[in-house]
Amino acid sequence: MSVKPQNFEEKLVWYTIILTYPIYFLGAQLVWIPALGFILAGCVFKRWWFQTKDTPESEKISIPLSVWIWIVGMLFIELTIFMSHMEFDLGIPKFIFTTVNNWARSWALMALFPLAGCLKIRPQVIYRAACILCLQSLILATICYFMYLLRIPSFSYVSPLVAFRGSASFYTVNLFDVGGDFGEARQFRLRLFANFANNLGIIGNIYFFLSSQEANKKWRWIGTIGGAAMVVGSGSRSTIVCLVAVPIASWLLTNFGWYIQLIVGLLSVVIGMIAPQLIELMQTAWDRAISGIRRSSEVVRKRLAEVTMNRWMEAPIWGHGVVEEKGPKYTEHMPIGTHNHWPDLFYLHGVVGFLAFTFAIVWGFVELTLKARKSAIAKTALNIYLVLLIATAAVDIQLASYLYWQGLILTGIAFKEDVPIFADRQTRTLSFKS
Repeated sequence: MSVKPQNFEEKLVWYTIILTYPIYFLGAQLVWIPALGFILAGCVFKRWWFQTKDTPESEKISIPLSVWIWIVGMLFIELTIFMSHMEFDLGIPKFIFTTVNNWARSWALMALFPLAGCLKIRPQVIYRAACILCLQSLILATICYFMYLLRIPSFSYVSPLVAFRGSASFYTVNLFDVGGDFGEARQFRLRLFANFANNLGIIGNIYFFLSSQEANKKWRWIGTIGGAAMVVGSGSRSTIVCLVAVPIASWLLTNFGWYIQLIVGLLSVVIGMIAPQLIELMQTAWDRAISGIRRSSEVVRKRLAEVTMNRWMEAPIWGHGVVEEKGPKYTEHMPIGTHNHWPDLFYLHGVVGFLAFTFAIVWGFVELTLKARKSAIAKTALNIYLVLLIATAAVDIQLASYLYWQGLILTGIAFKEDVPIFADRQTRTLSFKS
């Protein structure tokens, strides 16, 4: 079967993935990727709205319940932004600014790209494009490592597209870092097309699992090696753990009874929430292994979480809505509301935002867990969810959604699949279909 794009939406996805580096070197990712999400979502709603009973079944658009839950959940996040801006008298202009430059470029994408999965986008197109990008990344990673060995500094510049607003880090082109966290030295860390090394670790994992589904053996090997190289080169501890933990967790979830799947799945969500505490308990052993030279980073992250949760009580229902740009000296002036996903969720969006996001991700996780035993696509999407849950221990995952958007499309494709979940002796089935 040909993996070349065959329609408008497949072409958009295909060329955006394989042209990731030209887009990155232009500094255009934070401009183009959100625009792509809204374009694809517009295609979905247009075709859904104008379809009739005479529309061929193969051309009809059906939006699964799980996608609707993500849409409603992200709209609740937007509601918390509005209410917090009103509560703190930030004004309508500031609310519009936050919506356009924050929500529309992060939280909204977590609903728009799964929605795009309702279009006729074949997973094979995403898999092959992912392998091609992994090959490009493997070549660049090798070049960067030799530059590091030869003490050639990485070139760095800020794109003029920073005029579209947002943090300059999203528009900064810099392939690797050899710097220090708060004055301490650290090892060589790849960034490639990500704004931070930690985010490259997340993307590398997602590309690793996407590439593992490629039918062509040669491309599959290239893709998985390239994905793994991105993860290891990023130096991100939580995402390096993913390479081992996710396949094990995925196997456990798909090789036991459905009730065991649900229990393990829910435990995975809970563990994702308390992962910072678990990591702290393991810190001494971890320091002796690979992270001792970055101890100060962990201290600052812990202090940020502490201050964030204390400040959350100032606005427990709707949250603060915006990040405090400059924190106290206690947090090395790092912005309050960053670096810790779950505390930041409480701080920025309150209990309402926390419940909206948690319900959406738990619902999706349970559905994918149930489907994964019967569907390879659902199992790959489940792996993506596991990566994101583990990543919440270290980063605000919504801020990187413009980087792992192709994985979100695959989750939408998995939600759309009509997969038999339970079957009795009379072969009657109950499908997770909406």
